[in-house]
Amino acid sequence: MVMMGNLHAAQAQVTMEDVKRYFTEQSLLVKQARDFQDYERAEELDYAILRTVLSYPEDIQKKINPVKGALYYNIACYRSLMNKKEEAIEAFAKAVENGWVNFIYTIKDKDLENIRNEKRFTAMVDRLQEENDFPNILKQAGGYAHKKDSLLPKFTYLPPNDCNLIRIKEHFNLDSIAGYGDELSKIKRLLGWVHNMVRHDGQASDPISNDVINLINTCQKENRGLNCRMISRILNECYLAMGLKSRSITCLPQKNTDDCHVINLVYSTTLDKWLWMDPTFNAYVMDENGNLLNIAEVRERLISGAPLKINEDANWNNKKKETKEHYLDFYMARNLYSMKCVLNSGYDTESQIAGKFSPVTVTLYPSSALNIINKQSGCTDNATYFWQSPQQ
Repeated sequence: MVMMGNLHAAQAQVTMEDVKRYFTEQSLLVKQARDFQDYERAEELDYAILRTVLSYPEDIQKKINPVKGALYYNIACYRSLMNKKEEAIEAFAKAVENGWVNFIYTIKDKDLENIRNEKRFTAMVDRLQEENDFPNILKQAGGYAHKKDSLLPKFTYLPPNDCNLIRIKEHFNLDSIAGYGDELSKIKRLLGWVHNMVRHDGQASDPISNDVINLINTCQKENRGLNCRMISRILNECYLAMGLKSRSITCLPQKNTDDCHVINLVYSTTLDKWLWMDPTFNAYVMDENGNLLNIAEVRERLISGAPLKINEDANWNNKKKETKEHYLDFYMARNLYSMKCVLNSGYDTESQIAGKFSPVTVTLYPSSALNIINKQSGCTDNATYFWQSPQQ
């Protein structure tokens, strides 16, 4: 079964904060029932939550749509654990109908062992795999071109002596936050600081003023969160203020109707390579020997099946521990089909303040997507260009 502490729920005619509070309270009751292996009680509670969710106005239901599939999936798990095979399969079918797409989680979940070999269940899992085996989708999408291309403009990075970056550095005393250890420890400490300063809220709208100081102060005063894009932007400017070359990378799925995720790519002069840093989940990625990896390396390892691991303290909002299976095999494997970032990494690149122009962006697609690359400006399959080091 899947833990649901990071999903959203609501009640009619209430705010989203009321929604989250309600769902958190109910989830605690469900967890208590599961802990006592009272699966019948857990099923009753999840059905009660489901009835409430289905009673919400349409606009609320759109915001919390993933909840329905997850609730039906959990109900399928309870029924499987009680050996109610037919009822479990029916609930799983409804889970898929209502947006459950986590193929990797499904095939590994021990709660479903009692229905694992049932023909109806295996047929649904096969269909689920066709569209949601994301490492395999990446494999089918293929790789990139690697060539020198002098016609494409170089990526640039705002220097730390910029007045706005100096203001950020001094206001938050980033020297103290980063500490006086080596470069890698500073990179990780800044990652953890941003993660703890601002909580993630995927439904949060972008504030009109995107000044980093104002963003953090507003979130603390109003007890509100930010989406992954804005959290990444905060970390990006903190890295730049400390003299670290950094980019915010929008990681995109193959289907443009799906959600995306924004993480950071920071350059380590010590290792002479880019590094994956995700402030939303306080996460970085390593190989089996603990070597830090970049986005390109993670994508290649997901395709080949090579070992990957994430740091032990990776988490969502300091409430839910993140696992390699969910974070990489499912969530990020889905979102590594193509990557997009601004050409000039700097201060306030995505402000909504009137009069600000849209920044120039570059998107890296796999070479199999030439139909997109040839039709749209700012697109390339040249990985050598896209991942160029700041020294080039």
